[in-house]
Amino acid sequence: MKKLRILLIIDDATLGGGQMHVLLLAKYLDKSQFEVSIATESQGWLVDAALALNIQIYPLNISNKLTLQSFKNVQKLLTENRFDIIHTHGGTAGFWGRLLGKIFSKSSKIIHTYHGLHYLNQNNIKSKIFILIDQMLLPITDQIICVCQADYISGLGANVVNNNNCTIIYNGIEIDKFSGSLNQQKARKIFNIEHDKIVFGNVARLHQQKGHQILLQAFAKVVKSDQNTQLLIVGDGKLKEELIKLAQELGIKNNIKFLGSRSDIYEFLSAIDIFVLPSLWEGQPIALLEALAMGKPCIASHVNGIPEIINHGINGYLVNPNDVNNLYDLMTSLMLDKQKCEQFSVNGKITVSDMFSAQNMADKTAQVYHQVMIK
Repeated sequence: MKKLRILLIIDDATLGGGQMHVLLLAKYLDKSQFEVSIATESQGWLVDAALALNIQIYPLNISNKLTLQSFKNVQKLLTENRFDIIHTHGGTAGFWGRLLGKIFSKSSKIIHTYHGLHYLNQNNIKSKIFILIDQMLLPITDQIICVCQADYISGLGANVVNNNNCTIIYNGIEIDKFSGSLNQQKARKIFNIEHDKIVFGNVARLHQQKGHQILLQAFAKVVKSDQNTQLLIVGDGKLKEELIKLAQELGIKNNIKFLGSRSDIYEFLSAIDIFVLPSLWEGQPIALLEALAMGKPCIASHVNGIPEIINHGINGYLVNPNDVNNLYDLMTSLMLDKQKCEQFSVNGKITVSDMFSAQNMADKTAQVYHQVMIK
């Protein structure tokens, strides 16, 4: 049986949820059935990680603006190579890959994955343009994949997906890599954290979406009630200086560490006690899945795809988005309730093991690939 040639396109190669999804998909798709390559920036975390796994990389620079150079770059890639399936990830790749795939690679099937329909959470001119673009691209897309039921429902409402060509496939992680914590004291030495601290952790890019301002305000209230607490934040972004300033204004600069973008998430999760993700909107955050797999008690916002992961009071807590007092109450509650933390730890591991493995994600995506090839 001839292998299907799969091209995964994503515009940004820096470390993030979409990039992790693409890497794991390329890694876990059956090599006897598929020849998988990735088109992305010429440098970055995804490039290094893919090359380490002997996954072919096509350097591809594309802009989120209409540029002639982006057009030429995609045209060159698609005319010089033949792919059975072009699978795009994210808005920028989804635009260039779907549109030019239809023009220059007419025999290819085109699949697009939404990693969260973020523009639906912003009521402005730009979001309306993005909706219109995705509505126009829908008829030339053979299959849409949503990473959660919430995105599928929202996409139906916005007419950017339809019942006939949409599949829900949950994100997956390498569960074995998070099956047991590193010794906490050893892990805390990496981040220069005292062994007796109660440590909250967050992994997210420093963007309005992720609710860091709410987290800092809630944590400031926690510190007032218990000085022996610490907050570690992994991630980088345009709000970094603003958040550092806010921490100073709230009087918690000595209780918080901004660690920047890091790849040692296993060590980070080993060092913390409680994981907090107070996002204002989400798709299906991989950082939350990793924290659950590690057995960390989790607090995450009751938005979009998160309630498909967290069952409130069973395997974690759901917090009202943009609600400082609710977040403070839940953070202090977990600090004081070791039995609840243990319950969340056990049930969180079961949730991820049952529903969110990378192999399961790849197997279900492979089924989609085979189905579109016979349409």
